[in-house]
Amino acid sequence: MVSRRAQSRSLALSRVDLLIGKAFSVVALISGLEMAANALPQASYLNPIVMWCAVGLILAVQAFNVWNFWFWRAATFGYLIHALLVAALLLFWPLQVRANVGVPEESRPWLWWATGIASMAMGWFIQRWWSWVFIGAMPFLWVWVHAQPSGGYARWETLLQDSSYILLFPSTVIAITQMLRSAANRVDRAAELATVAAVARAQTDARERERSRIEALVHDSVLTTLLVAANASTSDQSLAAARSAESAIAKLRAAAFENQDSQNVSVLAFFQALSQAALRLDPGIQTKISGSSDRLLGPDLVAALTDATAQAVTNSIQHAGRGASRLLRLKATAQELKIVVKDDGLGFWVSRVPKNRLGLRLSIIERVESVGGKVFIDTKPGGGTSIVMEWPFDD
Repeated sequence: MVSRRAQSRSLALSRVDLLIGKAFSVVALISGLEMAANALPQASYLNPIVMWCAVGLILAVQAFNVWNFWFWRAATFGYLIHALLVAALLLFWPLQVRANVGVPEESRPWLWWATGIASMAMGWFIQRWWSWVFIGAMPFLWVWVHAQPSGGYARWETLLQDSSYILLFPSTVIAITQMLRSAANRVDRAAELATVAAVARAQTDARERERSRIEALVHDSVLTTLLVAANASTSDQSLAAARSAESAIAKLRAAAFENQDSQNVSVLAFFQALSQAALRLDPGIQTKISGSSDRLLGPDLVAALTDATAQAVTNSIQHAGRGASRLLRLKATAQELKIVVKDDGLGFWVSRVPKNRLGLRLSIIERVESVGGKVFIDTKPGGGTSIVMEWPFDD
């Protein structure tokens, strides 16, 4: 069956997260341009060097996130950088202020146009309940800035209105996106269950075929023997009935031994189930099945190879890059099974994969090796990736 780690961020959830990142980067950049436009008239009241450096830092981070989410790896640390930068600039607001000068009374400091986006960024980065600590702290930071004489010396009605907006608007957006992520999780869970069901169907088909074979054996051998014995009236007929009984008993013993494999799955049934599982993860993936084998695969082997293949396809979806195509090649010979997951995406250096990235090392390599197989990885930056899983048949 498909492991939970393999399905933790598969197709539906990955697409939702990428869509959120793209929308965030565009909205943040538009908000940044509005922020810069509102900072321009305040330059004469503040320290212009410090102010424009701060504005430039925010715009640079926002431009980076556009590139990150649209053309690069959609790395979530872009959210964190954005959120922490805005929070730090609020904390160090006095550095922007000239001596005994600040923005005009009741004017909003230009950082106002960055607060809501920063709260949303932190909510999407952490995706845990304690991200709300940061979101809840942002209104207090803003009140601290805006209540000072250097920050506009706002009245309490304005402070209450502004802080409510900073809290409620990002919270609403984050709550909606969390509902979308929850729905995507349910879709991925349904895909996982469908994969398990496909393998279970293959096992059920094998059991049904075995049951039909046993029934045919009982009908053809055992009942025939009973009829012969019942109608035997001479010594020769009795001897023939005894020989028929011995033959039937031998066949039943052989069938009982073969029945131990009734939980196993044929190679073809396994390949078909695996192809269906891959198509549920990526409807655009190409699948090719070649070769033939009359071997049966045990449930532990089926589960391990299914988990590893699902993880390889999921990794490609997440990291191969936008527009990458994928191919699943399944091949069986008299000596081995071979599963290849290939894409024409970004590629990577295997030696540079962080140790805390368990998808490749634990869910693919160690999973296949645990059932006696081997994994080979052929990849380089810009050259796509091929993950080859081989499992030899024992003679």
